[in-house]
Amino acid sequence: MTIEPKEHRASIATLIVARPNLLEIHYHEGIVFDLKNVAEVQLLRRSIMGTRAYATLTIIPESVDYRMETMQVDQGKSDRTESQILASAVVAKASMIELMTKLYFSYFPQLQRILVTDDEAEARTWVEAQLKEIALTGS
Repeated sequence: MTIEPKEHRASIATLIVARPNLLEIHYHEGIVFDLKNVAEVQLLRRSIMGTRAYATLTIIPESVDYRMETMQVDQGKSDRTESQILASAVVAKASMIELMTKLYFSYFPQLQRILVTDDEAEARTWVEAQLKEIALTGS
């Protein structure tokens, strides 16, 4: 029997396998989103979850910053062919990060269902509803 770790660390985030079909990504306080750091988290996420179907819940604290370069690169491009992400909820505690996240998704539309909010309880409820609906309908 192989025991898989539930918690994985990247330089700017902790990734937690909450359930086989749910990955939580908790960004650390005071980090800076730049191409290298975001790519590291995406690579780790793909490595952890492999090809199984799952949802993500991303928590971004208020005290983070970003480089404009991160808005110019489609970090989820390979997910369109390799991944089984069903739904993604992003909780952005800072209004500017929430706005930038929504803008990013408008530039780079994703295949999975997306919610961007500042309310963690709403995001958790939404993710659960998406997973239940997808389990019932298959899409």
